[in-house]
Amino acid sequence: MTAVMRRIRRLEDQFGSVDRPRDRFRILVCSAGAGKSLENATCTRTLWPDGTLFEMVELDGSNEGPGEVTEEALDRWLEGFPIQ
Repeated sequence: MTAVMRRIRRLEDQFGSVDRPRDRFRILVCSAGAGKSLENATCTRTLWPDGTLFEMVELDGSNEGPGEVTEEALDRWLEGFPIQ
């Protein structure tokens, strides 16, 4: 990511953006002790009246052992879902 893109991202985080809401409320749900995978995960994204984006993500726990989903991978994955 170039310096210009990082600066734009910081400005959007500070002042908001037309493309994405300023506030975000994200809930991740998964089974305790199960692996975490985006492979069969589900997501619901809703824009609340105050402009907050609510994201409910149910991670697939079909993998053996604990797994990790990075925040960057989760953000990229979530961008593919429409906001209702």
